[in-house]
Amino acid sequence: MKTILTINPGSTSTKAAIYKADDSWDVREIQSFNVKHSPEELEGNPEPADQLVLRSRAIEAFLNDAGNPKLDAISGRGGLTRPIDAGSYRISDTMKDDLLSSRYGIHASNLGALIADNLASSRDVPCMITDPVGVDQFQPLARYSGHPELPRRCQLHALNMRAVAREAARDMGGRMEDYRFIIAHLGGGISVSPMENGRLIDVNHAMDDGPFSPQRSGGLPVIPLVEMCFSGRWISAKDAVKELTGQSGLLAYLGSADGKEIEQNALAGKQPWLEVYQALAYQISKEIGAMATVLNGRVDAVILTGGLPHPPLSDWIRDRTEWIAPVKIHTGEREMLALARAAARYLFGEEELGEY
Repeated sequence: MKTILTINPGSTSTKAAIYKADDSWDVREIQSFNVKHSPEELEGNPEPADQLVLRSRAIEAFLNDAGNPKLDAISGRGGLTRPIDAGSYRISDTMKDDLLSSRYGIHASNLGALIADNLASSRDVPCMITDPVGVDQFQPLARYSGHPELPRRCQLHALNMRAVAREAARDMGGRMEDYRFIIAHLGGGISVSPMENGRLIDVNHAMDDGPFSPQRSGGLPVIPLVEMCFSGRWISAKDAVKELTGQSGLLAYLGSADGKEIEQNALAGKQPWLEVYQALAYQISKEIGAMATVLNGRVDAVILTGGLPHPPLSDWIRDRTEWIAPVKIHTGEREMLALARAAARYLFGEEELGEY
């Protein structure tokens, strides 16, 4: 049996879990931990290096409470890396430099590899990341946008999307490489991607394209957006990005980004809650339909995952898209489990670690 520690930093919390794995690559959770960081705590440690210390100490305390188990591997959530292929990667100095400097973007998940490396260095165990946000498997035509200086970029929830693809394929009697899927991760960000031969060959950029989400605007009409940028509404580009990625979407329309509250009001038929939530399902369904054309309409299943696929939203999406293929719902996020399974595949020799 192997013992694996998984680490998943979020914007306001740090999750960790201890798993046991056997040589059949089956993993089971032994103990988990989720510490919420107060706004004061985060504001007092605004820089990535400061939060690295803060969050590493929290996980050290968790391990101490768990009896300091002997670890065989540490698997951290991958962040905004340079564009790389899917898979698991050894944490290198170059990767740490990119994540610590936020070279490819600022996100709490950047700390996953850094915390894993911090903890592993004092324990002399391997550490790794798997399917980071920076995974890029675009086919060439997917990169065209309409302006050569603004190519379409790949950023998506690769870790959870590939995990549910494996689950769905196993339920269908094969491997994810055997099927053509459209996978829609529906959470704080929304990624809708066609998968062919196990590769996520296109996607709406989860930060600035595709459907709106609880707090993100998604794709917007270009000319009105340009006019808004020059209207004096925002002092800087940073202010504009903050509003469009953190104060838009459901929050801007309804004053709330709470999925449960929105579901309850929509189910009760309250307006504008009902219409706005239907509009979200409409936009997600349009994106699924668009991605079906990437696969020439030959789709084995549409997979809905993440925190949002509950009725009525999932029912509305199913009504609009099940003519494409059967709709399979894998609600929730599997980041921690996916990280543990990836570490088990490495420890038992099924996969090697890539070099960043």
